Amino acid sequence: MNGMMSDDMELARRYARCQSEEAFAALVSRHVNLVHSVALRHVRDAQLAEEITQTVFVILARKAGSLGSRTVVSGWLCRAARFAAFKARATQRRRQDREQEACMQAQSTGDGANTWTQIEPLLAASLAELGAEDQNAVVLRFFERRGFNQGPSRLRKGASGTI
Repeated sequence: MNGMMSDDMELARRYARCQSEEAFAALVSRHVNLVHSVALRHVRDAQLAEEITQTVFVILARKAGSLGSRTVVSGWLCRAARFAAFKARATQRRRQDREQEACMQAQSTGDGANTWTQIEPLLAASLAELGAEDQNAVVLRFFERRGFNQGPSRLRKGASGTI
């Protein structure tokens, strides 16, 4: 195992020093399945895992010359795959959020009166189920558009103000 780790570093150094395609191909061939499996475990999407795998090896190509002599290349690749997977998932979530927001905006600009007639009874019923303290907080925050620090001090201290 120790021989393989030093061999990996030698391949990385050879690639960094001489731009040896053979050395880089050997690293990729040796570790592609490992990197792909780490990515797939984190994103659970085969196509996205393939993209992450490619990204990780692009990063390795860029950073091969700056790896320390004690770097365990396989460990470095696993960490890089995990970070790339987290970044890909975050990007995917932001894109989905933007798409959902755009869809909501498109729907709200369509038939606002009809939408309100559908939502209003649900909102009223939900608001009626809240306790007085929570109702007060919702009314102040969302109906009167006040910040939490702008409400009466008794609400901030937990007084219910029941009717």
